[in-house]
Amino acid sequence: MRVAGSWPGRLILRHGWAKAEARPWNPEIPDATLRLMRGSSEFLASCGDYLLGRGVSGVTSPPLPEVSSAIWISAGYEPYLALDLYSRQLVGSLPEPSHNVTIAEAHDWESVERIDHAAFPPLWKLDRDGLQEAMAATPHATLLLAQDGDRAAGFVIIGVGSIAGYLQRVAVHPDYARQGIGRSLVRVACKWARRHGARSMMLNTQPENESAAQLYVSEGFEKMLDQLTVFRLCRR
Repeated sequence: MRVAGSWPGRLILRHGWAKAEARPWNPEIPDATLRLMRGSSEFLASCGDYLLGRGVSGVTSPPLPEVSSAIWISAGYEPYLALDLYSRQLVGSLPEPSHNVTIAEAHDWESVERIDHAAFPPLWKLDRDGLQEAMAATPHATLLLAQDGDRAAGFVIIGVGSIAGYLQRVAVHPDYARQGIGRSLVRVACKWARRHGARSMMLNTQPENESAAQLYVSEGFEKMLDQLTVFRLCRR
């Protein structure tokens, strides 16, 4: 195993042609999250053993569709978290937002982290590495910010692949809950995605997040039959 980087920073792990990337889950959860770029189940198992040897409590996969799960199961990882999938077509007239939503600038990342940490429970928080990883998940992406005067109230990370858009992350600071800011962020994200070639929009959310599910359904999203699964390897 060849490793570039030092834990608890971002690591690149290689063995022959196989390659994976690892980073801390977040500052509050002592897990590592592992992204496989290429390699076998044996390589995945070796990556997990290496990271567990660095003192992490567990090693988790990204959220995966069923078609991508077999290699992780073969490597000894077990289902850990489930995420519901929603989608909608970006056709016809798209509703207008009720709040000011603009493209964020580099200096806004501190505000974005602050909102994320306030909006999510410990298990689902992302640090800047995780947020920027979400930005890098698609060929085209942007970060949109909802403002209340000079204060950031919420954000959305939106990406576009070949013909689909992806709501990668939506968060509203609890101080601005139930003011329609999340709805405005979703609406602007849908418009941005369609302008950049997306014909549909997809997102995932925790099954227990009923308020988010209600918002998405009211904005034209439909729950899909499939789920995404996060797998985890831990010490025995």
